[in-house]
Amino acid sequence: MGRGNMLGIGIIGTGWGARVQVPAFRSVGLEVTALAGSQAAKTAHIAGDLGVAWHTNDWRALLERPDVAVVSIVTPPGLHRTMVAAALEAGKHVLCEKPTALDTAEAEAMLAAAAAHPAQFALIDHELRFLPALRHARDLIIQGDIGAVRHAEVQSINSSRSNPLRPWNWWSDAAQGGGVLGAIGSHLIDLLRYLLADEVASADGITRTFIAERPDRFGVLQPVTADDYVAATLRFVGGAAATITASVVAPHDEPNSATIYGASGVLRFVGGRLLRSGGGEFVDITPVHRLSFPADIVGDFPQGTVYLGAALKAALGGDGAALAPAATFADGLAVQRVLDAIRAAS
Repeated sequence: MGRGNMLGIGIIGTGWGARVQVPAFRSVGLEVTALAGSQAAKTAHIAGDLGVAWHTNDWRALLERPDVAVVSIVTPPGLHRTMVAAALEAGKHVLCEKPTALDTAEAEAMLAAAAAHPAQFALIDHELRFLPALRHARDLIIQGDIGAVRHAEVQSINSSRSNPLRPWNWWSDAAQGGGVLGAIGSHLIDLLRYLLADEVASADGITRTFIAERPDRFGVLQPVTADDYVAATLRFVGGAAATITASVVAPHDEPNSATIYGASGVLRFVGGRLLRSGGGEFVDITPVHRLSFPADIVGDFPQGTVYLGAALKAALGGDGAALAPAATFADGLAVQRVLDAIRAAS
């Protein structure tokens, strides 16, 4: 396989995949060689704007291209299982968006498919794991820098869907895997599992749908069946307790935050900064970024995507350790089980 092929990324999805992954991956030297979307004209327009040479509205055609080494699946969760299985069968490495699947049974099937292709990597896109600040936080926690972890609080509060006139789409449909629990809650659960290096033993929580109807593209109101708010409590095997809160219907945006309370200290990640307290004032201990970002790549998740892209490039070049922080399909299954437990409790 030539160098161009070795570094070729094919993206299925014209939302986050096009808007964030294309510039983030390019910034570290990866080649986005193909783009697939469900609407031909829209996909052609976006591909033209981005300068992606090949595009299609048939995602299976993307899998046949020899210049695609990695397939990034950035679609509604209800499509993940089928697309992952097909991509792996086509011999491609896979990066799959979160939440992993619609439910635990699908996530188990996806893990089995990945296990059947051990020469290919199969990852879930929990890109926060690659941010230097969070990697440093994990190292400090494992080293016992703040003592035994007692409890943690993680939250993501924003206004992205607070306008009731924002159109109905798959995000509003529980049957397609929409909702804040899957979209954001999965990230928060995985982040806690990653930072604590521990598994969730039990989970409880509530979900709510505050905006019950949204207009479709014709202006007709359609019922919203997916959640726009979640609050959950987790208990970890090692004894730590945690709360997660996520909302997309707040009146304003707040910085994402994660606070880990240990027996002898506290770590707080907020606004992209890592802070530490040994009982007094917080001190900024944020590591210096080792990568630079395009001007439009701002915020935790887009910047995490740049670091993930750098790891993908290194792995494709033969550095097997580059993807060590990544969330595997086993991680995806573990998170999916927690999501299902919260839904069952709610």
